[in-house]
Amino acid sequence: GQQEQAVVSTQSTGDQREHASTVSLSDENDGRLTVSISDAVSELETVKFTIQTKTALPSFSQHQMSVIRCHEEFIWLHDMLSENPEYAGYIIPPAPPKPDFEEARDKLTRVTAAENTMTEEEYKKLRKELESDYLALFKKTVAMHEIYLLRIAAHAKLREDSNFRVFLEYAKDLKVRSKNKKEIIGGFFKSMTKNVDEALLSGQKDKDEFFIERRTFLEDYHNRIKETTKKSEFLSASTNGLSVDYMQVAGCLALLSTRDPSLQRFMAQSAITFESLQKLQKRTSTDEDLKLTDLFKYYQRETQAAKSLLYRRGRALADKEIAEGKLEQAQKKFKDIPTAEAYLEDCKIRFESISDMAKTELDTFKNRRLETYRKHLVDMSELQIRHSQSIISELTKGLELLKDL
Repeated sequence: GQQEQAVVSTQSTGDQREHASTVSLSDENDGRLTVSISDAVSELETVKFTIQTKTALPSFSQHQMSVIRCHEEFIWLHDMLSENPEYAGYIIPPAPPKPDFEEARDKLTRVTAAENTMTEEEYKKLRKELESDYLALFKKTVAMHEIYLLRIAAHAKLREDSNFRVFLEYAKDLKVRSKNKKEIIGGFFKSMTKNVDEALLSGQKDKDEFFIERRTFLEDYHNRIKETTKKSEFLSASTNGLSVDYMQVAGCLALLSTRDPSLQRFMAQSAITFESLQKLQKRTSTDEDLKLTDLFKYYQRETQAAKSLLYRRGRALADKEIAEGKLEQAQKKFKDIPTAEAYLEDCKIRFESISDMAKTELDTFKNRRLETYRKHLVDMSELQIRHSQSIISELTKGLELLKDL
């Protein structure tokens, strides 16, 4: 029909709850504001998220709230936080990626169109496999949007933001639309201007060793994590490719069992074993995607947000240096000295404020990152051991059954 829907309850979906741990909040969240996405509906053009909020914060007008929000409203909230000068010294949580189910839907459409070229059993298996992939992608999208809200809710300053309160409290549609071409082009040029400004500020002489060290680290780390993300995606794709191979082998063996009566039972049992291996291999691929690739993708975006914080501090330092130059000129000319002094004082206060906040933010970012990596790598190792044991067990069982034929 005109509308395709999929409903996911985060309260009943273990995969989603586990995936939300991509961001560690154990040292930050005091429990006074809890936010979760309880349900989501996927339509052709958008995904609508049902957001449940419980709070003891006095700034909120209610203790419990439920609203429905779309992706564009998440982007609106991110823009509001990013553009607020009061938050220049904070790492603004990266916006969740835009939902993209087009490829998954296209695959489902192609399989449906090719139904007459397959046996009923082949069609059911392939469609079930694609529907499973679509649901996994959908759950991941919901999780990424929830992670974004959790990061804001765990931040002592950002959670008090008036726009965040509106986002969580206002029951009606926020009337936020997608950006038009003019706004997209404007955003592109704004981004280009920022990139040029960053390049100009890269040669800036910073006397603070803390920020010199962090800037060097983040530049190197960001490049390394981009490369690591690519390799992790390749690993997950390779593991999933083996899963597809198992499925094709199982199909061929099942077909052979109907063509050669003397090997019918042998081939049929072998097909069952490979089908079981395919499911186990698929789970392994999914876990690699969730525990490794998504983790790296998130911290690639979060590291960029940390670099943006350093850019804002660099811009404030440049403004302070420009103000010092203007004051020197005013003193030489004996003209507009009070104005120049006031402007310099404002620039100093802004620079020092951003620097103080940035030190705390970057230390918190480091601790959170280390804790999260440690947890996910341990979880991934345990899952790999469990999957390997399951595969060995399935192969052993299959061999014993073949021996008894």
